[in-house]
Amino acid sequence: MTEESYRQTSPWLRGAWMLILLILLRVAEIVLFVCAVLQFGWLLFSREKNSAIAQFGEKLGNWLAITGRFLTGASEEKPFPWSEWK
Repeated sequence: MTEESYRQTSPWLRGAWMLILLILLRVAEIVLFVCAVLQFGWLLFSREKNSAIAQFGEKLGNWLAITGRFLTGASEEKPFPWSEWK
């Protein structure tokens, strides 16, 4: 997005998206905590990591990074569900 098109975006609309994303960010932190606890439990009992939890954690981490960049204005790329789940 160019600087001019950024200026044309309503600050109120961006603020609404930011508020929604801040709420989702808090939910994502809880999900990340649950994943970490589950992965630790899996490691304790099976002595190996659960690859499904690890892959989900990687994608969740990417989402958190994209969301952080959008919220701070470092990027205009909106996170999932407005873009691909990476």
